[in-house]
Amino acid sequence: MKFKINFSIVLICILMIPFYSKSQALETEESKPLLPGQVELGTGLEYQISTEGTEKALPMAIEVGIAKRLTLLVEPVAFTTISPKIGNSSTDFGDLEATLFFQIAKEKKIMPSISLSAEVKFPITHNPKIGTGKTDYSPYFIASKTTGKFFTSLNLSYTILGKPADAQIKNIFGYALGTIFTVSKKSILFGEVYGNTSALVGGETPEGQIPLTSSTIQISELTGGETVGAIGFGFYLKKELLLSLGINYDNNAALLIRPGIEWKFGGKPKP
Repeated sequence: MKFKINFSIVLICILMIPFYSKSQALETEESKPLLPGQVELGTGLEYQISTEGTEKALPMAIEVGIAKRLTLLVEPVAFTTISPKIGNSSTDFGDLEATLFFQIAKEKKIMPSISLSAEVKFPITHNPKIGTGKTDYSPYFIASKTTGKFFTSLNLSYTILGKPADAQIKNIFGYALGTIFTVSKKSILFGEVYGNTSALVGGETPEGQIPLTSSTIQISELTGGETVGAIGFGFYLKKELLLSLGINYDNNAALLIRPGIEWKFGGKPKP
């Protein structure tokens, strides 16, 4: 049965952005847990152009501070549309990711804060052009450090891929290095470089497949090795409500534009 978007539902999702979902201005995760009971919500509408076609997606995220150093992040995708120049378009829900973060060391004068995380990708879509239909597991190492007006984070990961029956693939290593520069109390600039090794035996991208970014949560794990550079700008409408605009460009000559919004609320530090 063909999946069709209910645009009234999509419109409701967009209108509820400040109340229901979370967007990360950066793909790079930070070693800075939320306070117990604190919630961060947001979304970012992604539009990507490549030589193979276009993609659109509405990834969401809900992050909750569970305990003093423990944070849970859940990332559904309301819809994903792949429109190749040759062939039919595909639209469906994206897969869902859940990540648990634990900070093992707080930031000190010289040393960065360090966190370990475990991510599970649950297969939601049954469209083979959008997801593999398999569960993936990814442990992460995350380090973050504040230096003047810069807040910089480093990620290292290893993804154990669920193996589709008709694909010869291998597990992948991932990396990310991102920084946020505080321009003023109201505005920030950010930039990052992230990527992964090839999941394919031989390291080549299948002919006709659109190169995808990891944030789209589709079949990027079945592409060749990828390197992405990103820059962006953020503006705080109020202290905990951030609007952002990011632009990504990768080694497959794919350009991605992502306006986003995130809202943080609740949680108080214990005396």
